[in-house]
Amino acid sequence: MGLANSSTRYGIVTKTLHWLVVLGFLNQYVVAKIMTAIEGNEFALGFSQGSLYNWHKSIGLVILAVVVIRYTWRKTTRLPDWAKGLADWEKKLIHLYEKMLYWAMFLMPLSGYLFVESGGFGVQFFGVTRLPSFLPRNETLAWLGHTVHIITGYAIVVFLTLHIGLVIKHQIFDKDRILHRMLPFSQ
Repeated sequence: MGLANSSTRYGIVTKTLHWLVVLGFLNQYVVAKIMTAIEGNEFALGFSQGSLYNWHKSIGLVILAVVVIRYTWRKTTRLPDWAKGLADWEKKLIHLYEKMLYWAMFLMPLSGYLFVESGGFGVQFFGVTRLPSFLPRNETLAWLGHTVHIITGYAIVVFLTLHIGLVIKHQIFDKDRILHRMLPFSQ
């Protein structure tokens, strides 16, 4: 398996970027659930609410960087041909929710950043250094960032459900092994 995509498979770079984003968003979801379920003076799994918030913000910025790299790679390299078992309506659906997922992958961390910066919370990057703030404190911008962050979270769940549902349909019911095109270490 090569670094770049071939006419039939995704390459190592595409797969790695794909699964890094998946793992990053899964982490963000779990951490967000925990950090919003505990009070400021409580601990969960040995972590304070503040340390979970800082972890969430730091990983969000890392995800944004990975998404930028992923999008650039996606736009500058060839894609494999469509999988043979896909119907025309499935190709249209995939194209639509791919666009929506990319929008969401950008909007989620950007809206979170807008929220914490304009809300005056800032980012203590992995607890090591405080990142400079480029936005003034502004309650309206903070509210907007928070609202977009929440709505985008729900949108990601919807589009991922469509994505996973289509993969399950093809893998289990159509038995065309479409999942193997993106699995790490698969040939």
